[in-house]
Amino acid sequence: MFLSKTYHMINRCNPEIATWSISGDNFVIKNVENFAASVLPRYFKHRNFSSFARQLNFYGFRKLKAEPILTADFDIQTAGFVSFYHEK
Repeated sequence: MFLSKTYHMINRCNPEIATWSISGDNFVIKNVENFAASVLPRYFKHRNFSSFARQLNFYGFRKLKAEPILTADFDIQTAGFVSFYHEK
């Protein structure tokens, strides 16, 4: 149920808040605050992003770190994005 809800939640979400990656093999939360406040409560009984991330971890999802190699690679627009992928 959790995975099905998560799939539909990302599919139906405003792309400025959360969306699938271009390759479609992971999803990106672009605005964690708005996601927790307005999207999570529509599908789950809470607004806690940490609980959502913990549940994703339980199902084998991991957070994808997007650390710039050089300081020049740092992008303020995407610095707050959180991406999740499944290991399989």
